[in-house]
Amino acid sequence: MSCPRCRSRKAKRHCPALQLDICPQCCGTEREETIACPLDCAYLRDARQHEKLVPMTAAESLYPAEEITDRFLLLHQTQLILLTNAVFVAAAAEEHTDADVRTALDELINGAAAHPIAVAFSARLQEVLAGLTPEARTRFWSDEALKKLQIFLLRLAVGRDNGRSRGRAFVAFLEDHFNRTMGGQ
Repeated sequence: MSCPRCRSRKAKRHCPALQLDICPQCCGTEREETIACPLDCAYLRDARQHEKLVPMTAAESLYPAEEITDRFLLLHQTQLILLTNAVFVAAAAEEHTDADVRTALDELINGAAAHPIAVAFSARLQEVLAGLTPEARTRFWSDEALKKLQIFLLRLAVGRDNGRSRGRAFVAFLEDHFNRTMGGQ
């Protein structure tokens, strides 16, 4: 049976996004470009193992004036976990791309939450804050810390970008992180 995408090579791989068998070449070239691959696709997961990430220099960093140290992240690790989870849940629920996540984080940093992920993220954050007493909210949370944590997540998202138009490498990274740290798979 020939591949329904290129119509020239033999279809050897089942594509869960298309619910069709396609050839390995079409799978590789169209993955996260014209095909919106689910995060659990075995071929996508395997490809992630071979992706080469290009590290950013300090000069290339987004919001370079904001210094985010390891000590800051350690002091705010609980808040970071809550924020990261909120971003992941919002992105995974609607199968948003990494570009959507980066746009939403940038909007949040600049105080204009219009993107659906930014709206969902803000709503989740308000739920978390509503569960705290005013005293705990003051001790536990600050706008400055929130902004720095959002910048950290944005930098992490940019660093995980695989350059594909429908790429979800950052969302997959968050999923893997939560699975490893929260007792998942």
